[in-house]
This record gives sequence, C-alpha cells and structure tokens, in this order.
Amino acid sequence: MESTEDVEINIQKRTSEEIDEIFKLANINESDISPLVQTLYTSMPLNEQSNDFKVLELDEHLLESLQIGDCLSFRGDNKESAVLCSSTRTYEVKEAETSNTCLLIPNLKDEVLLEEVEGRIIKEVEVKGMYSTYLEVRECGPKLSKLQVVLEPSSFKGLEYEKLIDKSTLYDWERLRNEIQASDGEILDALPEYLIACMDGYYRLIGFEFEARALPLMLDLIEENSWEIDEIDKEFSYACLEEIVPRPIFDVLFKKYTVPSTKTTDDGTQLYKYNEARSSRLLAQILLTACPSNSYTDFMEAWKIGSPDSIQPKEEYLHGIAIVIWNSQTIRKEVVLYPESNLPENINKRLHDLFKVKEKWTIQEITPYISKYVTRKQDVNAILTKYTRPSVVSGIRYYSAKHGK
Repeated sequence: MESTEDVEINIQKRTSEEIDEIFKLANINESDISPLVQTLYTSMPLNEQSNDFKVLELDEHLLESLQIGDCLSFRGDNKESAVLCSSTRTYEVKEAETSNTCLLIPNLKDEVLLEEVEGRIIKEVEVKGMYSTYLEVRECGPKLSKLQVVLEPSSFKGLEYEKLIDKSTLYDWERLRNEIQASDGEILDALPEYLIACMDGYYRLIGFEFEARALPLMLDLIEENSWEIDEIDKEFSYACLEEIVPRPIFDVLFKKYTVPSTKTTDDGTQLYKYNEARSSRLLAQILLTACPSNSYTDFMEAWKIGSPDSIQPKEEYLHGIAIVIWNSQTIRKEVVLYPESNLPENINKRLHDLFKVKEKWTIQEITPYISKYVTRKQDVNAILTKYTRPSVVSGIRYYSAKHGK
C-alpha cells in the first residue's frame, strides 16, 4: 500500500510488470487471480484511525432489517450506555478491538460482481478509513423501567386532578420513543402491561391510586348485576363508570384485568372473564400498601374478605409483589410487601437484594423478579444456572446465592 501525507495526491500507477513481480514474490499463479487487479492507496497516515465512520457489527436480524429498508437507531441519553434498536429488538453496544486492521474501501469490486473481461485491468482504489476497533452488539432485553420514571409526573390520578398537570411533563410518541431504550415494537407491547394509556395524543401512566380505586369499582359490578366471573359485559361496565373513568383509561384497565370469555350475549356480543390472578394480586397490593408487613393468617383472611366471592386469593398470586417469610423475632409467618419495581436494574445487585431478604427461593417465587432479563437466547432457567446455586430440600428445588453459605 502506498501512502502520502497530502490530501491532494499524485497517484503513481503500478505497471503490469510490477504486478507480475509482486505475484511472483508472493508465489501466486496468475491463473488463480481475477483479471481485475485493484491497487490500494490512502491519503491518511497509516497509524491514524478515521473518525468519519464507525464499524458496526450486524447479526442476521439487523442485516435483514437494513436490507428491507427498516431503520436502526441508537438510543439513550448522556448518562446511559447506548443501545441499538431495530423496529422489534434491542441490542447492547460496546467498543471492541479487532485482531487485524479493517479497511474501508467503498469502490472495491467483488469478484462475483465482475463482468467477463479480457486481459488484465489495473484499477487504483482509495482507502477511506482504517479501523482497529468496532462496535460490538449483543441482543438484550428492552430497558422499560424508565417508562414509569418519565411518565410519573404526568400520571393519571383522576379527572379531578387533570387541571393540575404540568403540560411540559406530557409525552407524545416521538418524545417517548427517543427517551426509552427499547425498540418501537417493544415499547408498544409494554404500554398495556405498564398501564399506559394514550389520551389526547399523550401517553399517560395510570397512577396506582387510581388503579386501586377503579378496579374494585369494576369488580363490584359482578355482584351488583349477578354476573358470573366469565359473564362480564365490557360496554355495560364502561357505561356504569364513564363519569369516573375516561374511555382510554378504562380500555387499558379492562385489557389488563380481563380475557375474552367463551360466552356471548343473546345478540352475539363478546363477554369477558376477569383474570383471577391479576385481579387478586392488585387487591393484595392495596392491602399491603396500607400495611406493608402482616401476620400471614390475618392477611390471608383480610384478602379473602376484600375479594369478590368469585375470586379466591392464593399465596402464589403474591409472587412479584410480596414475599412470605418466617420472622424469628415475632415467631410468626408473615407477608411482606416486596414489589419487583423497587429493585435495582443491575441483575447482580438485584439478586444480591433478593437473597439478602430471603435466602432460598423456588423458581415460581423468583421468576417475576428476573423475567425482565429473559431474551431469545436466555430463559429464566439459564439465568438461574448462571447466577444462582440450586439445592433440593424435601423434594423441592430452591435457588440461593451462588457464593453464599
């Protein structure tokens, strides 16, 4: 390769005889090479990396996304490590070194693109950049917890509080997608789960206080109308609550807490069934918010009293919002508020906190606390294998700190 320090350069073309000599020194037979010989030159020092471009690693999904015309975007603010997003997936990005220098040569021709030519053709091609580092990508889960952080200031607490909302805290779609480190598809999928509704063009988090107020009102309609749990009329329910619950808010709440039933009305209208686990879990969370630590027996009794007759509370419904522990000081079994949303984002710190509050966990107990780290290549079992130590007690498999006692 030839190098010159001036931008304006005078290229000294290699002759066919010089190329023959190079092939001879390299022990290359002319019959083994293409008739097009491309000689490289650069206008930049050989020991200097170009800052005009970055070399980016692509997996099959990212490459296919570009080939079909989709956009890839980097997301994150100055305080966050950048992520790369396609329309449906999120990737962590970090700089890595290459074992060999990579050359950027835009006009280099590939042999498969060459037309049939006779004789030898010599072409000079400029090297536009030299790189010993590249951006390495690894698929990760979407970073969605920030949804609650950025939308909390404008959360919906009830119609009576709407005049108090600071308009500058409202997020439309463009503002939201630019701040959340997740693909557009992952954000849209997460909105119902995080109880986020679109009202008047802005995305609004439904505040826990309003959720705790609205769902019991929705459940009360079961007994008021002598419905079975799988005979819920959506439109009738909304008509009963429309003065309290705006339509977009109602639709998000109804979607989270119900599923389509196998039943319909006489005119064929779809009926719905309340999701017992989700509904019961919120009723438990309401009790625990008022009193974070309770006697197990007293709590289960209060939980049952506060639930409709058609919904039966079960301990397993507490997973992800509370833990059941033995308190050696009070010498009793207790239910303690322990919501997943309060734990650190870093998985090592999260597991440290989990095993600090409770030494051994079953897979059912711990799954809600680590499911956010699941990807296409790593399920819950893989996470537990990597970060925890299993043991079996009385036929039940438990997981504890990998380097614990």
